[in-house]
Amino acid sequence: MTTKDTYTDVLTHATNLALATETLAGHIPSVRTVNFLYFPEESENTVYFATSKNTDKVKELEANAHVSFTTTPLSAEDARTVRVTGADTKMVNERRDDLFKTMDQKYPSFSMFDQAARDNMNVYAVAFKEAEVFGHGTDKISFD
Repeated sequence: MTTKDTYTDVLTHATNLALATETLAGHIPSVRTVNFLYFPEESENTVYFATSKNTDKVKELEANAHVSFTTTPLSAEDARTVRVTGADTKMVNERRDDLFKTMDQKYPSFSMFDQAARDNMNVYAVAFKEAEVFGHGTDKISFD
């Protein structure tokens, strides 16, 4: 399997991202695990996540839109991951309904959020120029 194949497979099948932002106090990392979506046919270097509008994470993103993340391992037997440093986030609430439909399909537990809860969420695109791919060794993949 090529590095690009491993990268695509991990982002397609991983369940969560550990998303790191900088706290409002400054220069202190704040990590939270989030569900995410990846559409390789749309953009190979963008993932999406949703979070409640009332969280510190939203305030942190407003103050500093640069984030880092790593995927969680696929399983105990398959520890492949993708790690990204210095990605840019952008709120994309205009895509919220379509992304929530896809979230419902990928994450059965996402359906527990009623319309009021969904209306209280922001959706973010996370775009990046490079990713480290951990499989059998470590490789990097770059995007234009």
